[in-house]
Amino acid sequence: MRFFLLAATASLSTLSAIMMAQDALAVQDTPVTINGIEAVCTGVGSAKDDPRWSAYPVKIVLATTGGANLANAHVTLNRGGQEVAGLDCDAPWILFKAPRGSYTATAALIGGSGRSSSSSFSTTGAGPQKEITITFPLPSNGASLPATAPAGQ
Repeated sequence: MRFFLLAATASLSTLSAIMMAQDALAVQDTPVTINGIEAVCTGVGSAKDDPRWSAYPVKIVLATTGGANLANAHVTLNRGGQEVAGLDCDAPWILFKAPRGSYTATAALIGGSGRSSSSSFSTTGAGPQKEITITFPLPSNGASLPATAPAGQ
C-alpha cells in the first residue's frame, strides 16, 4: 500500500509539473488567461471586428514580408528574459492584455518549416492599441507558408 501511495504521489507531481510547463492552445476568438495575462487569437472573418478586441493594448500580427497574413504559429511573450505567456494560435492576430513593460514576442511557424521571428516592444498596458508585426520571408524554394487572407481582410 505504501508503494502505491508513493508511486501515485510521484506520478501526480510529474503530471502537475508537465501541465504547468505547457503553453495554452488558444481557441479562435476565445480569450484565455496565461500567467495572469489575457490573450486571444483572432483576425479571421467578421470576428476580427469584435469591439472587445480594442481593449487589448498589444496586437501581434503575423505576416509575410509581402503583407499576407499568416496563421498557425506558436507565439511566446517574454519579459526580462522570462516567458510570461505562450500559446498556439491558428489566426493571424494575437492580442495581449500585458502590463506595462518591455517585451519580446516570438512566433515560430507550426508545420515543419522551423522558421521563427521576433520583435521587441514596450507597452503602457493601457491606451491605444499598439500593433507589432512579426514578419516571415517567403521561402526561396517555392514552398508555401500557412497563409490566410491578405492583410486587412
